[in-house]
Amino acid sequence: MSGVVGVVAEYNPFHNGHLYQLQQIRHSFPDDLIIVAMSGNFLQRGEPACLDKWTRARQALINGADLVVELPVLACVQPADRFAEGAISLLVALGVNKLVFGAEHSSYDFKDFARKVAQVHGEFHKYNESYAHSFQTAVTQALGHPVDQPNDLLGLAYAKANYRLGEPLALYPIQRIGTSYHDQSLHEGKNIASASAIRKNFLEVPARPQQLAPYLPQSSLDDLIAGPFLSWTDFWPLLRYQILSSGLTELRQVYGMTEGIEYRIQDLTQRSSLNLKFDEWVKEVKTKRFTYTHLSRLAVVILLNISNEEVNAYNQHPYIRLLGFDLQGQKQLSRIKKNCSLPIYSRISQEDKKGQLAVDYRAGKIYQLFNGCEQDLKRAPIVF
Repeated sequence: MSGVVGVVAEYNPFHNGHLYQLQQIRHSFPDDLIIVAMSGNFLQRGEPACLDKWTRARQALINGADLVVELPVLACVQPADRFAEGAISLLVALGVNKLVFGAEHSSYDFKDFARKVAQVHGEFHKYNESYAHSFQTAVTQALGHPVDQPNDLLGLAYAKANYRLGEPLALYPIQRIGTSYHDQSLHEGKNIASASAIRKNFLEVPARPQQLAPYLPQSSLDDLIAGPFLSWTDFWPLLRYQILSSGLTELRQVYGMTEGIEYRIQDLTQRSSLNLKFDEWVKEVKTKRFTYTHLSRLAVVILLNISNEEVNAYNQHPYIRLLGFDLQGQKQLSRIKKNCSLPIYSRISQEDKKGQLAVDYRAGKIYQLFNGCEQDLKRAPIVF
């Protein structure tokens, strides 16, 4: 019996490693549908996407996905465990029964790990270390060994979310091949590079994009060249303005602002030199209690002015936003639409932008300032 495979992705940008994953799914489950839950224009790691969500969704469809839906920005600004639960819930609502994800250690029994660490939360009252470090220590104690590689950690977050939801999905880790997640180099003779290496090298040598040809499908490389290619360099002046023009009370009200970090953020921004870059700002703000990713995500929240109330409202009433589908994806939508537990939006109307999708619309408008293309209002899903 055929099933439905789910993938949680960013595709920032879509490269040969992502293509390999989709090909492996097709090989292992040739009769199954592939649904991708993809982050929109701002990502869970705390940065703007290099290409907009429509361009990246199109790449997913070109390279084997049947249906692509957006992970709303209110899901993407949350910590890994909550992000994972939002993504898994969305995929389950779409009829997914298998989850495939990349892992540095595909031999790990993530389902068993999730059960063993279900009640592990770390000791956040230790003020000389971050929650991430505290949590990692607790996981190591529970399992007898660390789970500390980026994709393994995400896989564990997915497995924990799946466990909390009653294990509706079978888990299938795929061995990550090629370079490591954080590798910033392009390796001659190989055809897989990390997304961060591709972004870094594209920004450093924009006049020679063909150096990236071995690492991306041609259509994805064409999209990078066509652009516009965005990064924190574009949005940093807006973030800086938001911080400088906001009072401490306003900063305190944005989602994730805890332990008085708003004082440090405001003070260091006020005292920083005019030529300070975003990455340098994050390093200055960093303390033992806050990881770089946490602070980068907080920067997105400040930029988009997202409140606790908005995040809580989304968590209580999540929804599905369609980005694109092929014929098989369309058939799946027809099958599940009547009984789907979540509302499905195919486009944003004037009313929607004032209601449930207001924050996505706001995020799209801010992204559009540099992208130049309408991101939401009356945009129809890609029919592939």
